[in-house]
Amino acid sequence: MFLEAVSRGVEIDAIVMEDVFYEKGLSPALEQVFSDYEDSLGAKKEAAGILPSDINIVWSGFFKHLITTATSCGMVATGVQIEATIDNVLEDCRRRKAEGLPSTVVILEGIQDPGNLGTIIRSALAFEASGVILTKGTVDPYNPKVVRSAMGALFDIPVVLDASLQDTVAMLKAEGFSVCALNPEAEQSLSQAKLPSDLVLLLGNEGAGLSQTATALADLDLKINISPLIESLNVSIAAAVVLFHLANDKNR
Repeated sequence: MFLEAVSRGVEIDAIVMEDVFYEKGLSPALEQVFSDYEDSLGAKKEAAGILPSDINIVWSGFFKHLITTATSCGMVATGVQIEATIDNVLEDCRRRKAEGLPSTVVILEGIQDPGNLGTIIRSALAFEASGVILTKGTVDPYNPKVVRSAMGALFDIPVVLDASLQDTVAMLKAEGFSVCALNPEAEQSLSQAKLPSDLVLLLGNEGAGLSQTATALADLDLKINISPLIESLNVSIAAAVVLFHLANDKNR
């Protein structure tokens, strides 16, 4: 994860390594990162993030209080959060439109599980969505579990925090987007629908689903056809299914 962050130009504040990990010797990839910045941090700070001139080495008994998992690779780091805006999302949408490509934007309302959010962000990047927009009340995308489950995708796709649902939808509709809400009670399925080129995918809370306010903003209500033996899909799985379908729909 550290290597992903550095390669994407994330500004690094601090690096801490467990003494046992450090004494084993750094991997070639880590050695390369540190050697790239050892001689001069001047102009390179602007180009590819900031690395401290030294590494903080701590004993194992202290290091275990810094990690958020049962096991660790032996290294932790802190970096500056990326602040994406709706303009970053729209910039990518306009680029795709100029290239004759469809655009997909994901809006999440009230997602609470960090693993779900990280997986959705990862799927959004995998299937070329232009951005993920989190409305107020959604879990923090910089929760450590979100960062881990996103597997570096957090550094590569705009993720907008604490957005107003109504204002965001209004802005995207003004750009020509249609809003699709996933609803297991919908009459039309994803596979039956003729989907527009520019689409907002609206996903709701794991237990409660979308609010009435969110549902009222939708232009389309769609469901995923699943076996009657299963009541519903996990929201991150549902997101991946829909995003895959959208990325491969040649009729958009």
